[in-house]
Amino acid sequence: MASVLLCAWLFSTVLIYLVISLVLFLIGNPLTSAIEKISIRGKKIHDGIASFLTLAIIFGVFALFFTLILPPLVRQVSFMSELNFYDVLHGILNQYPSLGHLFSQLGSEETVKATINEQFNSVFNFGNVSSILNNLINYLSGFLGGLFCVSFITFFLLKDQYTVSRTIILLMPPKIETEVKDILHTSKKMLSKYFIGLIIDIIIVGFLAGTSLWILGIKNALIIGFMAGLFNVIPYIGPMITLCFALFLGVSGCIELGQYYLISSVITKIFITLISINILDALFFQPYIFSNTVKAHPLEIFIVVLMSGTLAGISGMVVAIPVYTLVRIVAKEFLTQFRFFKKITEKITD
Repeated sequence: MASVLLCAWLFSTVLIYLVISLVLFLIGNPLTSAIEKISIRGKKIHDGIASFLTLAIIFGVFALFFTLILPPLVRQVSFMSELNFYDVLHGILNQYPSLGHLFSQLGSEETVKATINEQFNSVFNFGNVSSILNNLINYLSGFLGGLFCVSFITFFLLKDQYTVSRTIILLMPPKIETEVKDILHTSKKMLSKYFIGLIIDIIIVGFLAGTSLWILGIKNALIIGFMAGLFNVIPYIGPMITLCFALFLGVSGCIELGQYYLISSVITKIFITLISINILDALFFQPYIFSNTVKAHPLEIFIVVLMSGTLAGISGMVVAIPVYTLVRIVAKEFLTQFRFFKKITEKITD
């Protein structure tokens, strides 16, 4: 066990590439299988071509999203970095006198304004933005190298999908070969459904958030919708991150247009909209999608996610459901003699 942990630590980067590639394989495998069934002049599409097309579609979708989102996001951050927050705060206090009264209890108006102006400029200044951009450029080569590795691994997982299964089976004792085959088959089927269901949930939440805020006239609604879907991958914590991000973009949009009088209504609209969508997602979409993909009760999933978050923070919450699914699949093959494991695995079918 110690040697396995040591290898995982030494080759953590490779392990990350493998995990990402495996997730992409589970998402893309149904699409690859569908493409391979297409016949052109009586000949089916070669598995290599099907795998390449699947990768192109997956990365094309990611590229489309980031192409739509990154430019307006960069413009908004650049705008905020060039603001004189003293003038902004002055405009806000003129529009909302009650805030001025509140600040007067904290000190003189000039002192409070100067302090807030200094703090905001220390965060949103061109120097910080330039530093971030420089770091992004420095890491770009590493990202491209990682992208190549992930693409290469995912391509051969899609093309030779049974190679990994055969390798794992060869490493297992012959007496449990049948059980291992069942575990691999069930894991592939259930985890593929889970990740596809997760993508569907991301699309639903992002679409509802972006469309609703756009109808309400909120600036940067598209970016907020994208972030709402993306951060929804993080159970329970993600929506709170999205809310903070959305409030920042909404208020900055009002400031950019000089519409200080709309700030309170924009905050109210964003807050009510995102909270309502997240409640709808938590009560209807997620229980239906995840319960049908991993065959577990919503309360069961909730408890597992909380326990994972306690043990490993946000990263634990993100991987909680797929890891728990794997544990249940293994338990179904080897531990059904115990009533507890028999109960939590009874909905899993081969």
